[in-house]
Amino acid sequence: MPETTYTPNQPGPTTAHPLNKHRPFYVVSKGKFLTLWVLSIGLYQIYWAYKNWKQLERSKGEKLWPIARAFFALFFTHALYREADNQLKRDGSDFQWRPVGLATLFVIGLLISNLADTLARRNIGFPIADMVSLGILPVTGWIAWLGQRGLNAAAGDPEGRSNARFTPLNYVLMVIGALILVLACYGLTLPAE
Repeated sequence: MPETTYTPNQPGPTTAHPLNKHRPFYVVSKGKFLTLWVLSIGLYQIYWAYKNWKQLERSKGEKLWPIARAFFALFFTHALYREADNQLKRDGSDFQWRPVGLATLFVIGLLISNLADTLARRNIGFPIADMVSLGILPVTGWIAWLGQRGLNAAAGDPEGRSNARFTPLNYVLMVIGALILVLACYGLTLPAE
């Protein structure tokens, strides 16, 4: 019989995940998630996907190749959200979200971002491709955050309070990312070659 525990910020007792004491998904607060997403110029996405797949791997006790799934999030986000939705249903949660729609929007955002990045690297469509590349960053971040809400709920911490504080490494990443963002924005003001 599964152990029953009380989780703060929940309406009542929840069933502990029987395989081990690890949460099945990476938990993060809204402020931390969005700040790191934008100020890391999207690199946080790889860490975010890796942490989710690594947590799920630990929880299920199966080899899931989290590094590969993180780098190929384009192909694995639907599966990740499906796992979270299944967990929510197993837990009897009434959390309302649209995992398939959010995963699809996220994939579309990644495709637009990758296309804009490719065009910008080849100096095609300057400065529009560069502006799209920078502009899509907060959009994909917001869409990913909406998906993260479901992952947080499936992990038993809907608000992500257990991971709301920034670490020293987070600050280093934010400073480096902010400098790169400032340089990228400055680059948009320079004349085309």
